[in-house]
Amino acid sequence: MAELLYRVTFGADEASARNPLISNSFLVELVCGKHSDLLESDPSVAARDVARKVIEHHFSEWPQSHYLIADKAEDVSASDFGEWKTLDCGCRAAVIPSQCGK
Repeated sequence: MAELLYRVTFGADEASARNPLISNSFLVELVCGKHSDLLESDPSVAARDVARKVIEHHFSEWPQSHYLIADKAEDVSASDFGEWKTLDCGCRAAVIPSQCGK
């Protein structure tokens, strides 16, 4: 099965989500039927849903993110990332290092 990978960038608002110096990003892998089924209607909805749930379950100390942007991740592989946070459904996300300083 092909990897269904999306980059989800988030912030308090649109401006902060689009600023690589202050935004945070996940690489999201969609594997479960529920999230994969959403791909037909709007894949960004599925990727953002996984990112929100990962934040709630694994990063509850982070400030609430009100704005999320999801894009299909090209030229990356799930094996490029080591520490994944997995949801009960099997979908998972890995933190993408900040662009700060690049």
